[in-house]
Amino acid sequence: MHIPAKYYERIPKFYFIVGLLLLGNSLYDGLNDTAAYAHFFFGAMSIIYAVSVQRARLKHRENPPAEDSQQSPSEAPSESQAESEIRDLT
Repeated sequence: MHIPAKYYERIPKFYFIVGLLLLGNSLYDGLNDTAAYAHFFFGAMSIIYAVSVQRARLKHRENPPAEDSQQSPSEAPSESQAESEIRDLT
């Protein structure tokens, strides 16, 4: 499934905002009932998830794969291309 880039880039921000809202709601309720504890837990988990996804994306973008790495099958030249290159060399 393809997610457009403008939505894909906003997912961690969305989870972070939802986490802040859940934490704020739990503090507003005063942690007096089970729902407030659930809001606190899921808010904290949402913020942790958002931060970890954002850090993983930044880490991946700062360290692109090496150019001499092995090609995936989709990037490998087809047999007809390989044969034409061999014929060109002789």
